Amino acid sequence: MKRSKGNSKITIKDIAAKAGVGIGTVSRVLNNSPNVKDSTRSEVLRIAKEFNYVPNGAARMLVRQSHSVATVGLLLPVVENQFFFELIKHIYSRLKADQFNIMIFNTDHGQESVIHHIVEQRLSAVLTLGDPPLTASEQEILNFHKIPFLYVDHHEADTSYISYDSVRGSTLAAEYLISRDCRKIMMIGLSDRSQQQLDRFEGFRKRADEAGGILVSELCINSEEECYDISRTLMNDKNLDGLFYFSDTMAYGGIQARMESGATVSIIGYDDIFPSKYMKLSTIRQSLEILGTEAASMIIELVRQREDGEDHQILQQILQPELVDRDS
Repeated sequence: MKRSKGNSKITIKDIAAKAGVGIGTVSRVLNNSPNVKDSTRSEVLRIAKEFNYVPNGAARMLVRQSHSVATVGLLLPVVENQFFFELIKHIYSRLKADQFNIMIFNTDHGQESVIHHIVEQRLSAVLTLGDPPLTASEQEILNFHKIPFLYVDHHEADTSYISYDSVRGSTLAAEYLISRDCRKIMMIGLSDRSQQQLDRFEGFRKRADEAGGILVSELCINSEEECYDISRTLMNDKNLDGLFYFSDTMAYGGIQARMESGATVSIIGYDDIFPSKYMKLSTIRQSLEILGTEAASMIIELVRQREDGEDHQILQQILQPELVDRDS
């Protein structure tokens, strides 16, 4: 194949010939369609990048973007979660100030079609909220199309992200229950065991072990809706004196169950979302205003770098949570 690097005339047919695959396979790779082996995907993207191949559709979209409002895609795992509602409000406010639009995608049923749509529409950037993270092939296709992405409330080496220090936050939660002389504590989380939950439970156990003389158990349930019923059952254990919930929304069930049972168990949640102050719930505050504003500022910076032709940079920021004591 007599093509030189940087030659804009290279075609899908050329890439297919060099990779030893069909034209249809190359097309599927460049559009992040499913049913392509990871090894084939990586090889096609490597060749396309080596010869600076730019799809015609992408080129047309870049021209249109220079005359239109940039749009950031938000990948959202759970639509009904209050945490994400509040976070999106602050992300949108910051992006709007710089004349960016947002487009929200639900990733609960898989991300393949979502990434395909983002590439097809040539969005300016992607914010991935919480888990699940992007797969290696999804990251490859976004990088190939020069679409920057940023993890929010999730951390991963060699990628751009912003998150709170969950290990530190759960250490504060453990210290809160320890200060209330709790000696038998149950940690309640979700069965999907997200990165955030693993970090929080790790930090809590470590601090409890350091204190000594504290029995810490873990209970994972399928959904937040089960929290009230399971908490009501736990209130029958007269030796249980502390409950640490993975999130505030889970802790609300515990607050209700304790009130109805007359138990004296101490409770702490995590996040400090809007209703928690009215529930008088002690919790670990992750300021969603700070998280959302900073996340939006970082993705704007990544977009600006791309527009200015600067080398790709990785931006990472870890925020510090704080204890909110409401005597619960």
